[in-house]
Amino acid sequence: MLRSIRTTAIATMAAATVAAGLGAVGAAPASAETVAPLSRCWGVSPNIVDQPFSVARLFLEPDGAGRVIARVRDVSSLWALLSPAAGYDSVGRLDWHNVSNGRKGTAIDTARIGGYVNGQQFRLATGAGTVRVTYSAVNRNALWAIPSTSCGGTLTVR
Repeated sequence: MLRSIRTTAIATMAAATVAAGLGAVGAAPASAETVAPLSRCWGVSPNIVDQPFSVARLFLEPDGAGRVIARVRDVSSLWALLSPAAGYDSVGRLDWHNVSNGRKGTAIDTARIGGYVNGQQFRLATGAGTVRVTYSAVNRNALWAIPSTSCGGTLTVR
């Protein structure tokens, strides 16, 4: 009986995750959003029995000349499907270096990782050009904090 309940709960969580993902797909935003690939960052969810923290791209939205908003969207927690309070907090760090003009900087943002399409948002004023980025995060719940690996990529800012 207990095994049947556990199997049903896991199947329900998996189905809800797929349904949430399908519901999140919609019309493209009015702005010209692009995707910048990153080498993959990995981390254990602080909830342990959960899907891993895994980031492999940034979603970019122009924010004026030489400025961009970079968003992490591909992280979620299965536990948040049971209760919004069951997710975890993630502090993301995005180091950037514009190789075209020499500017450098760091952006930090905290996000609550819940159901689907959650993550940090970074407003970058890098100036136009080729920008190398390195992303990492520390994910925490009430008991502990677990860092992710870092990953990098290249953005083109106009």
